[in-house]
Amino acid sequence: MGFEIAQYQLLTLYETPYTWIAWAVFALVSVIPAITAVTWRMKARVSFIEPEWDFREREISLSEYEQMMKQYLNQYRNFLSFVDSRLIALACFLSVSAVAFPFLLMRTTIILIAATPVIFGFFILIFGLVNSSIIFKFIPNEATLHFPVVPEKILRPSIRIMQTTSGISWAGVSVLLGEASGYYTVRKPTPISRIEGIESAAKIHCIIDEFGNVSKVVSTLSLDDSDTLNIISEASGEISHKQITEIVYKTLQAYIKARGPDEFLDEVLEEVTSFLKRFNG
Repeated sequence: MGFEIAQYQLLTLYETPYTWIAWAVFALVSVIPAITAVTWRMKARVSFIEPEWDFREREISLSEYEQMMKQYLNQYRNFLSFVDSRLIALACFLSVSAVAFPFLLMRTTIILIAATPVIFGFFILIFGLVNSSIIFKFIPNEATLHFPVVPEKILRPSIRIMQTTSGISWAGVSVLLGEASGYYTVRKPTPISRIEGIESAAKIHCIIDEFGNVSKVVSTLSLDDSDTLNIISEASGEISHKQITEIVYKTLQAYIKARGPDEFLDEVLEEVTSFLKRFNG
């Protein structure tokens, strides 16, 4: 189709360039409905019955989570629903190039001019393949709900803030991994950090809303051998260094009050206090 359109419409390219642009855009746009129908049918053929997941919680670094999600997206591409921004950018580039290339080729050799319809048809082919991949990745099916996707870029800003906050010794991602019948699912990825000196007892984690924004930061403390966690401090709104530092300060104070003075923790608390003073001017 692209070859036939180009073969006739390029004859009057310089006399009526807008006619060529209109036909080229029509050729590009017209393939999308057919591609969508076929791709939707392919993706919807997946049938999935949720197994009994064996869940376990893990805390991993941001780089480990990024690598995990790359493998996850590749392994379960038939199940997942997500927007591939890189392919969208490639599709835009191909569409602009397909329309613009004939203007450039018409000033070259006779061989390239004669080959222009074939080149335009090739652009249409690649454009269709790229769009089919975009649509396939975006369309959900029966299994999509059981394989949620939270991109690493959503978690990165809050983790970066916690990594550079005084009193924080480690920051990463807490994930709930479910395994069953050779499959695995990644649930509830949460930015999390550990406070220096009391890593095993205290943690700070972020609560993320459905849009990927941090809605609340919570500090919890375990003061005995049980799994009971005491909420020490909460803060809502946009996450910041000052906000996290204040939470670290309150958590350290609560731990020292419950367990008694500790020379190392006193030093950490002093460092955090100095950090806060710089914020308060």
